[in-house]
Amino acid sequence: MGAFQLGGLDEMRIPFTKMNGCGNDFILVDNREGIMDAVELPVFVKNICRRKLSLGADGVILLEPSAYADFRMRYFNADGSEGEMCGNGARCAVRFAHLLGIGHTHKSFETADGLYEAEISESQVRMKFPDIGLSKIKLNKQMVLDQQEVFYHFGWVGVPHTVILLDHVREVESARIHRWGQSIRWNLNLFPQGTNVNFVQVLASDSLILRTYERGVEEETMACGTGAVTSAIICGLLQKVTSPVRVQTNGGTLKIEYRLAENLIQDIFLEGPTSWIADGYIESEAWRF
Repeated sequence: MGAFQLGGLDEMRIPFTKMNGCGNDFILVDNREGIMDAVELPVFVKNICRRKLSLGADGVILLEPSAYADFRMRYFNADGSEGEMCGNGARCAVRFAHLLGIGHTHKSFETADGLYEAEISESQVRMKFPDIGLSKIKLNKQMVLDQQEVFYHFGWVGVPHTVILLDHVREVESARIHRWGQSIRWNLNLFPQGTNVNFVQVLASDSLILRTYERGVEEETMACGTGAVTSAIICGLLQKVTSPVRVQTNGGTLKIEYRLAENLIQDIFLEGPTSWIADGYIESEAWRF
């Protein structure tokens, strides 16, 4: 579907698909023909992602041509900023590409963080991450949170993630998760690029509960794919779990696999369901207010 431009930019209608991965919801646009070139993307994204006032989403994904892979995925956070990667967003982008007839069941795609691979089976998408050097992981660091010293762990898995282990994480009030997450996310002395914040409870040697405050969304989301990957890997390095790990989020369960090698984490996979919610057109009134 191409964009309709009835009487100039103010009357432009943009075709879209709405999807979610374990509750992470995204607006996806096929931009292979450059239909978004005339749109000021940060403004468009910030306005279109506003819940109740517009379509609402955790982020916007543009699918574009790639010289190196089946497609290029550009990801924008709900605040309008462009992100390096998004795990659940990437899984939705793979299914979106499949619906558009791009590639086969095994696909490669380009992101700002590099090349990724994925395989789709009906609504289930399993994606492979590049190897991660142990130099990108920091364990057992300390920070002050609510006037108390707490341990945190940090990893870069496409985007920056901080992990804090808690008991009974589901019983923590949402307001407290928000306050803690916001405080850590904006601690630019420790995290100059900001950070996503994951609160994790270990249930068993193969199971975690995860709640994530996402940078760029600036609130707790239903799930976070890269957060699930980071949390599983860090808990593995701490010898609390072994791969594969099932990560329970507020929006569903994700399966994480990885292999710990010397100075590297290899064979990293994120797997979970996607949901195709709707197709339609975004009217100019949805982002011009």
